[in-house]
Amino acid sequence: MIPILTLEEIFAKIDRFDPISYGRTRNYQDGGVSYLSPYLARGVISLSQVIERLVQRGFKLYQMESFLMELCWREHFQRLWQGHKPTENLRNPQFKVKHNEGFPKEVLEARTGIEALDLGIEQLYQTGYLHNHLRMYLASLICNHYQIAWQTAANWMHFHLKDADVASNHLSWQWVCGANSNKVYYANQENINKYTHSTQRHTALDVSYEQLPNVELESELVDLNMRFLGVSENSLVCNKEQNSCIYTPYNLDPLWHPEENYQRILFWDLEFWNQHPVSMAVFNWINDLGKANLKNLQIFVGRIEELSNMLDVKKACCKEHPSTSTYPYQIEQRSWLLPEPGQIPVSFFPYWKKVQRQLQKQYQ
Repeated sequence: MIPILTLEEIFAKIDRFDPISYGRTRNYQDGGVSYLSPYLARGVISLSQVIERLVQRGFKLYQMESFLMELCWREHFQRLWQGHKPTENLRNPQFKVKHNEGFPKEVLEARTGIEALDLGIEQLYQTGYLHNHLRMYLASLICNHYQIAWQTAANWMHFHLKDADVASNHLSWQWVCGANSNKVYYANQENINKYTHSTQRHTALDVSYEQLPNVELESELVDLNMRFLGVSENSLVCNKEQNSCIYTPYNLDPLWHPEENYQRILFWDLEFWNQHPVSMAVFNWINDLGKANLKNLQIFVGRIEELSNMLDVKKACCKEHPSTSTYPYQIEQRSWLLPEPGQIPVSFFPYWKKVQRQLQKQYQ
């Protein structure tokens, strides 16, 4: 399970993390990953805070390069979201797509016949978390072999993830199916066995990499019927004379405006979350995480017009995010590894080089 942690407990988690071990083992299902993604996705901590604590512990940038690149992928996807819709093909049409609607019943019910992936699907449902390699394996299976439209598949995984982030999730699915890459990602059974420590043979994917593009799987297709069902916990109590911090599921920063005189509201914008629904388990987990880190936090589910009518919009602020771009409040900058990136390159590595230079300048 993904625990509800306070900021202090998250800092302690960072202080126990070994980025060198991560670089050696991160591809393995039981590798030394950080498990920080739910707290990063929810904005309780920032990428900069993570790096700062690791540097303070004495780690050099070159020792942490694999981990730093992984953090940079997250920022790069967020930056791309500022200029592109993650729900639309970023570069190319999907390489192979036969079904624009529907989802494979075997995948939904965790009975694909590939044991490591079926266990991963069950883990996703039970915990709201999945190792990054398992996400890639499932994306390849669903998009490149069942030939399902990546948008449908990405929505399915987003619905269940506690680190649900439209940018990181959707653009990663695009990368696997060729919509955000000039190649398609495949994994055969041998690769799956290696990194999940399984020994299964004679599956549909137990072929060479040369043969994988020819593996096409059929399935009964079902409607996912995913809807956002979150509701406000109580009637919202607001004082129009008081300053307001408007939090979102992407910003639960406990250090943002620590002054006592702010009323604090976690706003679930129905216009956004009806388009990008999450399960009730994810909804409740995010709310509990917010309440563990923000004193007197109120939960409001509704539309921006409803919220604004209860506040003095001139005394309300929120952090910049694509989902808040039309809000009538004071919009404040988020924390970035690269605060002024210039034109955002679609490719990751040019952006990584810029971040790398920034970090070297900062921590030289």
